[in-house]
Amino acid sequence: MVDRIFFNGTVVTMDPAQPIAAAVAVKGGKIAKLGTGDAILALRQPETDVVDLKGAALLPGFIEAHGHPLFSALTWGEPVIDIRAVHTATYEAALAKIRRRVAKAKPGEYIMAVGLDPTLHAGMKEPSRDELDAIAPDNPLSVTLFHFHGSYLNSKAISACGLDGQLSPELDKQVIRDEEGRPWKLVENASWYARDAFLEKCGKDRAVRELRDWLSKYSTAGYTTTAEMGMVPEWAGYFDTVRKQETLPIRIRVYEQGELDKPYVSTLGSGDDHFRTIGIKFWADGALFLGTAAVSRPYLNTELTIKKLGLPSDNVGHPTYSRDEQERLMTAAISQGWQLAVHALGDVAIDTTLDLFEKIFKSYPDANGPCRLEHCMVMKPDQVRRAHELGLVCSFFNPLAHFWGDPLREDLLGHETADAVLPFGTAARIGMRVSYHCDSPVTWPNPMVCLYFATTRRTQSGVVIGASERVDIATALKALTIDAAYHLQMEHLVGSIVEGKRADFVVLDRSPLSVDLENLREIKVLGTYVDGVRVQSLVEQT
Repeated sequence: MVDRIFFNGTVVTMDPAQPIAAAVAVKGGKIAKLGTGDAILALRQPETDVVDLKGAALLPGFIEAHGHPLFSALTWGEPVIDIRAVHTATYEAALAKIRRRVAKAKPGEYIMAVGLDPTLHAGMKEPSRDELDAIAPDNPLSVTLFHFHGSYLNSKAISACGLDGQLSPELDKQVIRDEEGRPWKLVENASWYARDAFLEKCGKDRAVRELRDWLSKYSTAGYTTTAEMGMVPEWAGYFDTVRKQETLPIRIRVYEQGELDKPYVSTLGSGDDHFRTIGIKFWADGALFLGTAAVSRPYLNTELTIKKLGLPSDNVGHPTYSRDEQERLMTAAISQGWQLAVHALGDVAIDTTLDLFEKIFKSYPDANGPCRLEHCMVMKPDQVRRAHELGLVCSFFNPLAHFWGDPLREDLLGHETADAVLPFGTAARIGMRVSYHCDSPVTWPNPMVCLYFATTRRTQSGVVIGASERVDIATALKALTIDAAYHLQMEHLVGSIVEGKRADFVVLDRSPLSVDLENLREIKVLGTYVDGVRVQSLVEQT
């Protein structure tokens, strides 16, 4: 007997041996059989649940190969002040929103605003320490940039973070001082101090509540699997709490945050099919919109870069670590059998990372793979080819170029460099198995935006950047299903609708294969299934 049957729709299997089916049967959480509607309905028994798709499309559940559901939960939701430009259009409106929250705060309460955007907040300038002191004289206040690689702090927040005394040389590199020599702006790893001081005040209950909400966000967007990239090991307890109370609505694959010369806390392979720790992730460089991504061609000298970001002229960013330090980080992970994922946005950081992978693979030819390059924004075609020859895979951050492609082109990198970002078309043509991701909390989980940009290369304003890097929709779908599963070492389990695999599905109101590419973002998610069972929102269950 089969447990559930799906029929009367289009089953897009992502299996080249049988790309399309009319119906599918599920038994014991696994895909039991595919075929025609009549053939599958013939398997029905009185106890079988029959799902009439009514013309909808059934696909493998989408897979976010580079996500942060827990980090998103910790950095969004009450009492965080959401000042993203999508609904707070100007810098002054963002400050007004912060002032209203400060007026309601108790003295000493830590206040955090998130989403300051130099590219989209009209009239934006870097808020000074004195300006933030005037807004919140009695409270620690931090204002975090939209990409989470930098924060501005007032005096009380600097004290709350323990940054008003002598700093280590390594930390001091990432603490920017104002004209009076006072710590004020935290970049890259130093910005975690502001985040951690805030989280300490919020408590575990709030973190668990928001985690449930973010898992639901992924599920309702059509995802049945996501990674948790660069997780601080001490945060694992939040996942444990939710797992003890209910079944997770999506599968999770964890990559622990790699830190220089520090032992790993997690156990490789611990967990089960729903939640497993598989890798290590670290940052080879920073963020484009902070000017810390390491590039060979200088950033433009514009109002954005010089005045709003406070960058020096002809800035080229910088690596996070020295070459020797990065080699130690990479060797530690690979030598201990971990899958390694390296955040690398700029071509200089990518070159160093490729050099080190090539060197380390000579000592460890059977490294646990596929090892990964993350985001890959300013990546040159020859680097894509070299990565493929080394057996590496790239995970591309499509929504960054869709939502911020216009300022990237006009104000940050220039047309030539911006038109070549995210070379996933080049990767596809040489046979690399790539994935696309939304990188929440920077952008919300949205597979349709990933597909739209991959196939059209259109920015939010409609401008096409790098038309030669467009791919067809069938290729794009692989980057959110079977090839994303390969990135997470789950190809045997999920990613295609094949007999014997887990019955993880997304139901869409129409197939991406049959709509005009310009309408991809209008496709609606009608539901997700994990192990053949309809996922209900964990928020609704509580």
